[in-house]
Amino acid sequence: MRSLKTDSFRASRIGLILASFLMLALVFWFFLARVALYETSSDLSGSQDGRVLVNFDEEALARIQQGQTALLRLGGSASQRSLPVKAMVYSVDREMNQVELLILEGDVPADFLSGKLTGQAEIEVERITPAELVLRTSGKFLSNNDVQLSPQTNSGTQSP
Repeated sequence: MRSLKTDSFRASRIGLILASFLMLALVFWFFLARVALYETSSDLSGSQDGRVLVNFDEEALARIQQGQTALLRLGGSASQRSLPVKAMVYSVDREMNQVELLILEGDVPADFLSGKLTGQAEIEVERITPAELVLRTSGKFLSNNDVQLSPQTNSGTQSP
């Protein structure tokens, strides 16, 4: 009894309070933080006037709109150092699956404009919370209403 009376459990209380604050901070981050989602393409080509043509697949192209910000990472090979360049989506050609980017910075290597340098383009398409990302990935929260939950149901056919 004397041992229980003299022990105040101070270290345990402090540890529990710190762990509670940490868990609360992580819960707030999970539901309130905004995370950027990017569509990435590795096929790009430059022109003399500072415009860049980038090819995307149809699914990625549906999420890309005019005016979105982009980041070009030029020279991603082992022998070349990666150089980030800011750009903006100038136009979207859905028939050719191509996006035209306009370079916003003037520090572009001359060999890129001549078509000799390669790289990749990253276009920010959306900002969502980690909770939305988890729910979307698990299939519990769908942002598009036209996505069917079951492939066996046909919305266009009627049964007799």
